[in-house]
Amino acid sequence: MEILDSNELALRLKVKESWVIEQSKRSRTSDPIPVFRLGKHRRYRWGSPEMNDWLARRVGGTTTSRKTWS
Repeated sequence: MEILDSNELALRLKVKESWVIEQSKRSRTSDPIPVFRLGKHRRYRWGSPEMNDWLARRVGGTTTSRKTWS
C-alpha cells in the first residue's frame, strides 16, 4: 500500500487533480474516493481494500451502453 497526495492519485487515474479533490468530498458525491487527513492535507491509500473496492465500483459504472440499430 502507498500513501498518495491528490496530485499523485490524479496522475494514476489520468484525471485532473481538481476532480480527485471534488470526488473526495462526501457532500459532492454519493460514492466519494476513500480519503484520510494528515494534518490539513488529504491523503489516499493506493492499494488498500477500500480504494480497490471504490475503483472496482467506478470501473463497473463507467461503461456506456450503445444502442445498435438494425
